[in-house]
Amino acid sequence: MAGVALALLLAPSPAYAHLGHCSNAEAASTIGVSLVLAVLLFRPWKKVSTMSAKITRLALPAVLAIAVTATGCGGSKSSTSTAKHPQSPVRIQITQPTPNQVTGNNVTLVVNLIGGTVVPAAQTTVKGTVPTTQGHIHVSLDGRLVNMAYSTTQQLPPEQLTPGQHTVTAEFVAVDHVPFANRPTAAVIFTVQ
Repeated sequence: MAGVALALLLAPSPAYAHLGHCSNAEAASTIGVSLVLAVLLFRPWKKVSTMSAKITRLALPAVLAIAVTATGCGGSKSSTSTAKHPQSPVRIQITQPTPNQVTGNNVTLVVNLIGGTVVPAAQTTVKGTVPTTQGHIHVSLDGRLVNMAYSTTQQLPPEQLTPGQHTVTAEFVAVDHVPFANRPTAAVIFTVQ
């Protein structure tokens, strides 16, 4: 049981948390993790009395790994997550924190949208043409999404602002949270004392 838990912790996340169309790397990691788990479960190295039992113990891990991969990676591509959005004329700037600013762990992010507006959380569906000047702001801290903001001002999570250098990134996305083709983005590096 500990081996299964360790394999799940060490495995790339696509191997156990992804359904739908997979890239080659995701499919390879999924089949690899599935094969390891199947081998641990069926233990083909154990001695058995008949030849058919031996073949079964050898073949079952491979069959199970292929079945898991086909099931997890065999779905069709989702139209919402892969839909190509048009380019947006909007530009985004981070006005606070400023580049190379030294702060405490209480940091307010302030962005300036040029040519666009942030819409309320209730507006997350697109009917017809995607509006290119309306959307939301996705905020990442050190490469991890921390907020899908519906305003141009917000607090960064203080528990994630440990002493040292940090990068905050703000991206203007469509009302349905799908990025625009040109991905209007701004980033600032700052230091927390």
